[in-house]
Amino acid sequence: MAEMDASPFSLISLEDELTCSICLSPFDCPVTIPCGHNFCQDCLLATWKDSYSCPQCRTHFATKPELKKNTVLSTVVETFNLRTSKSEASLIAEESKAEKEDAIRCDTCMEAEASQTCLTCMASFCEEHLRPHRENPTYRLHQLSQPLGDLSERICPDHYKLMELFCSQHSRPICSLCLQQVHKGCSFISPEEQRNLKELGLRDKLGLLDGKIEMTETVVLHINDTQSKLKDAATKRKTTLAAVYQQMRDMLDQEERQAQHDVDHELDICQRNLRDHMKRLTDNTVKMTKAKEQIYSLLNQSQTLAFLQASPDFKATKFKDPSAPRITLDSKKVTATQAFAALLKEHLTEMLKQPVEARLLILKPELKTEIVASEVTKPPKPKRQPRSHSPGRPLINPLFQPVPGQTYSFMGSQAGWNPPQYVQGQPPGSYQGPLFMPGQNTSKTRQKAPQCSRRKCAKLLSILQPQKIKPTRHHP
Repeated sequence: MAEMDASPFSLISLEDELTCSICLSPFDCPVTIPCGHNFCQDCLLATWKDSYSCPQCRTHFATKPELKKNTVLSTVVETFNLRTSKSEASLIAEESKAEKEDAIRCDTCMEAEASQTCLTCMASFCEEHLRPHRENPTYRLHQLSQPLGDLSERICPDHYKLMELFCSQHSRPICSLCLQQVHKGCSFISPEEQRNLKELGLRDKLGLLDGKIEMTETVVLHINDTQSKLKDAATKRKTTLAAVYQQMRDMLDQEERQAQHDVDHELDICQRNLRDHMKRLTDNTVKMTKAKEQIYSLLNQSQTLAFLQASPDFKATKFKDPSAPRITLDSKKVTATQAFAALLKEHLTEMLKQPVEARLLILKPELKTEIVASEVTKPPKPKRQPRSHSPGRPLINPLFQPVPGQTYSFMGSQAGWNPPQYVQGQPPGSYQGPLFMPGQNTSKTRQKAPQCSRRKCAKLLSILQPQKIKPTRHHP
């Protein structure tokens, strides 16, 4: 029991075990039924009307079980209720004690709670000791306020007077003597007015913070939306890339199948040629065997006259000399296919070693020209001379300027075509002719402009048309 008293909260952890599952309250006259569960006697009898079963495990009993009070459990429940009431009482006492400690006491009796504080006497008084301030005319001018507990903090450390003013210039509370000496000439207000100003400033800051928080939340929502859009865009890009690479794999597979088919076709041709050559050799062997048999039969002839009269059909030129054919798979098509596969592999290997930006320039060199043209800075504008030194009207832009476009490599070799000459370091398309000077008559220049005849235009169009290249046939 001594150990249980030393730990008053040791039974609180058993609150769930000491609670009736029917009324959800601590047991009141607990009884135990045959299945082993405990209930309040009144709660259990209230559930047993038509049948007898356990409200917790639903075990059915044929007859009404005999109920007996569980004395041990009843003692534990009583101890639990006692400890719980004691703990609640101790908590209430501690709260009331804390409230009493926080209360401001009378500076005269040091016991009763102070009702008001005199800012002139710098002391707090209860109702009993506050009577002289209310009844005696001598204390009529004393300033009374609500009870204040921080009087020592309101006293000026230099003059030991109440700091009832606030210096706006130095941002600190001051007393009346400070205003006459150290803070002479400074602007001052009351602490209440300074509090109001500070509250206004803090409210403005709160409004600013609320606005920034709202903006931040909007930006966060926008970022979340951007993240979802980026994920969708990334998914679409990945799908597109997968489709493109799958198409390339399909094309490579088809190319591989075609190359394998070409090799198989060439193998069939070579094997057919070898079979034809072997058939000719076999026929030649059969003929030579027959001739050999005729010669043997003639040699076996015993009669000289018949031997001399016999004339076998044997000519050396009739039988061809056997030779091994030189048949290989190194036909033009097979060799070209194998060389193309090796070069394609080498080209892809070298290209994949480069970064993606460099790969684009390798595949499309015209992109480099476009990038360089976009990066060329505009020429600086000439400084305008003052009016006193101006010889005449301002410069006039030239009427005809060549438009920059794609350059064809075959134009320079055609007759009748003179490609424009450009100054080193100057981009194509810039005008290289003479500039119009101020005061120059432009009507003559406009009259001297060359006009392209129909014949020249037709010839120029025939040059610009792409040349048709006839495909060459490769024979195996």
